[in-house]
Amino acid sequence: MQMRCAAQLRGQIAVAALLAGATIPRAARADPPAPLSPPPPPAANEEEVEVTGARTPEPDRTGASVTILTRKNLESLPGGDTQPLSYALATQPGIVNDTFGFGVHTRGADGNVAYVIDGIPVLTAPLGQYGVGNFVPARLVQSLKLTTGGFPAEYGYGLGAVVDIETRQAVGPPAGNVRLACGTYQFFEPSFDYSQQIGKLSYFVTGSFGTTSRGLDPPSVSPILHDYMKAGSGFARVNYDLSADERLELLGVYDQHDYQIPIDPTILPLSDGPPGAVRGVDQYGNTPPPFVPYNANPTDNERDLFVALSYEHRLGEDSKVQVAPYVHQIYGQLLCDAAGSLGPTADPGSTCSDVTRNIVHEGLSANISWAAGSAHRFKAGATLDVTESTVDYTSYTRNDGSPQGGPDPAQTLAGRDLTNQLLAGAYVQDRIALGKWTLLPGVRADVQHATFQQTGEPDLLLGGPSARLGASYAFTDDLVVHAFGGYLVQLPSAVDAPVAARLLVASLAGQPVPVDLKAERDWSAEIGIADRLWQKATVTLTGWGRLVDDQLDRQNVGTTNLVASYNFARGRAVGAEIAAVVSPSRILDGFANGGWQIAQGQGCASECYLFTPQQLAFTGWGTLDHVQTWTANVGFDLHDEAARSHLSGLVNYGSGLRTGATDELNVPSHVTVDLTLRHRFDVPLRPEVALDVLNAFDDVYAIRIATGYVGSAYGPPRRVMLRLSVPFPG
Repeated sequence: MQMRCAAQLRGQIAVAALLAGATIPRAARADPPAPLSPPPPPAANEEEVEVTGARTPEPDRTGASVTILTRKNLESLPGGDTQPLSYALATQPGIVNDTFGFGVHTRGADGNVAYVIDGIPVLTAPLGQYGVGNFVPARLVQSLKLTTGGFPAEYGYGLGAVVDIETRQAVGPPAGNVRLACGTYQFFEPSFDYSQQIGKLSYFVTGSFGTTSRGLDPPSVSPILHDYMKAGSGFARVNYDLSADERLELLGVYDQHDYQIPIDPTILPLSDGPPGAVRGVDQYGNTPPPFVPYNANPTDNERDLFVALSYEHRLGEDSKVQVAPYVHQIYGQLLCDAAGSLGPTADPGSTCSDVTRNIVHEGLSANISWAAGSAHRFKAGATLDVTESTVDYTSYTRNDGSPQGGPDPAQTLAGRDLTNQLLAGAYVQDRIALGKWTLLPGVRADVQHATFQQTGEPDLLLGGPSARLGASYAFTDDLVVHAFGGYLVQLPSAVDAPVAARLLVASLAGQPVPVDLKAERDWSAEIGIADRLWQKATVTLTGWGRLVDDQLDRQNVGTTNLVASYNFARGRAVGAEIAAVVSPSRILDGFANGGWQIAQGQGCASECYLFTPQQLAFTGWGTLDHVQTWTANVGFDLHDEAARSHLSGLVNYGSGLRTGATDELNVPSHVTVDLTLRHRFDVPLRPEVALDVLNAFDDVYAIRIATGYVGSAYGPPRRVMLRLSVPFPG
């Protein structure tokens, strides 16, 4: 491991992330002694109450499981904003990280995380692209609201979790920050931000560039072979106040990653073994991975560009309308290096694939909120999204008749899928305040229409209505019970790749494959209680469950990184979460949470070509491969009263995702400890220096073992990072 130099923005207050079901306090506090998450402004129909002495948040009253994370929360986590946003999300109960950029799983859902940026829903890249889930840099976030259950009707796409982000904006005179971070695995990342307000115009820009020799979670913990990554991101927000009641916002987010696909150096070529050598199954019954020659050069290049223009108009004291057209382009190119990957030492019959995917979303989001008397606050809205997707793929098979191997032209298959898709949704919801009761009813309807060009596949038309009801009852300001029940319709997020199976699934021999996907229908419920004890600890206990018809999941197509949606006939999931935010003194803040969950599916209801006859013959309930039964997080921030010096830590426990021939076994559990020591110097420019030790005890742990396209993937060993942050006022 090689170490270089380091940095990040100033972080000043507690690490503690607010916990599901125990957030969004109703009252603002005048005295802010290291609050774990400063409360948002009160709703227009709520009175802002000044409270002194409260050190942890009042219980949430939305009838949902909601967490608020502020900029200071993100900066205070070990690694600061050099860490991907999924790192901060995974500190919350019920959420687990997966390999590469495959994002996070929430309460047994397979990814399916929706992002909303400044009120605009962002349809993200389908699973299979390594950067999905991390295309939003943590440094652009001013605050975010994470909803993991009890979803209001305004959220309709991706109900695994919703990450509702408010981006940073300029306030006041010119200001900025220059940061430098560097550490083990040749990690090097300079970044900056700059903001200025000039009369009615304000703008905020930020950018970063980074390199590392450990870009993706490798298939073996050591040594790491062929895993270089180069990445850059940029963000700009420009606001212009047309009048006291009207505002224009131009928003742009760009992210690019260039990856080397890591190669497993622990697997030996069959030619190095005794005559007739074969690789057997592993201790979990998984089939062995193929050998990839060490000199191969498979790569993946991804780009993500999101641009939106938002118009907001305040219609009255308690009403506002927002209209936002947007364009979102997602590009990915996987090149397997057929000549190198299928070379002379490759296994007989080996295959690999090139895939180029270009997706363009063009859409319009609109919503309006208004109050009716003192009891009702309504919100209604609609989204229309037109998507054009082009997927080019070439599948290569090794020429076993040649001593040099390489691709066999006679067995090379190529094709293109052109998919056009229309997504539309509309909703109306209300927030009803009735004394100690708060009710949150809502309804929405969604439709999805997909056409498959040049393939002869019939159109796909899905959709349906949803209904939700959240409720909370406040026995006191400090003791609140909440409940939620809903009938939810979820649409498949990956519909551009299934027709590729006509060529890429060898057993089909080019036969037509119907696209018979279905919308998932959930009966979802949760109940929880939150209590603030002596204003120094807010404790939450939540139980949740769902019963599902046509449960959606995802599976890789052939040997590509294309991921196709399919339906189980039935699904079920249940879990419980406990969480606490504590602030026992003015110099110590902390949080702890834990969760248990199980999610299962039964039977195949669509896209069954993705599975072997043996897999389809199993008719029992099977645990989903992305489920982690137990999770736990403990975090703390010890600081002086002036908040110049901080010692922060995060402990994460996971019982392991699933593995085995039928996903009946767990990957081994892991415990990681991350630590940060940082200090802001009281000298000109007030620089801050931070030292991060991530996975301090060097726990070697597997995230995945022989699962899907990624095969095995190991989490990072101990890393040391140095960060320097220098603010510069105008």
